[in-house]
Amino acid sequence: MNLNNIPCERGVYILVISVASATPLTLPIGFITLEPGLYAYIGSARGFGGLRSRLKHHLAKDKKRLWWHIDYLTSKSCVEPVSVIYALTELDLERPLAEALGKAICWKPAAKGFGATDKKSFTHLYKCTCNASTCVNEALETVKNIAKNVGIAWIKPLTQL
Repeated sequence: MNLNNIPCERGVYILVISVASATPLTLPIGFITLEPGLYAYIGSARGFGGLRSRLKHHLAKDKKRLWWHIDYLTSKSCVEPVSVIYALTELDLERPLAEALGKAICWKPAAKGFGATDKKSFTHLYKCTCNASTCVNEALETVKNIAKNVGIAWIKPLTQL
């Protein structure tokens, strides 16, 4: 996995991942099971190292510490990253982005409170209900409507899903 084209600047992102099999998770917010499918996680990177550092942490399989809810999921062997849609910004756009994706046609909330314990959002994890290409395009348009300086990094081609 090469994330070197992801900027080291601060920003907001949607991490699109593929979950290959039913995945039980014991989180600080409780127990959930995610069904196989394509998921989108909304997060922000406002600390040292910016987007690249945060995403490298999320996508590492062996983590010293499971810090964020998404880390519990991305550490599983059945989970693979697909793409990262990001926007460079100093603004805290995590909640508006989560709310906008929640209103999108192809995404539905996946787990109440996931990634949202520090925000007043319902969730920051959504499950794709359309085909992968449509979902990724809809997520990209959602980010474009919320922020400027938008980019996308492909980690795994959609044709492999």
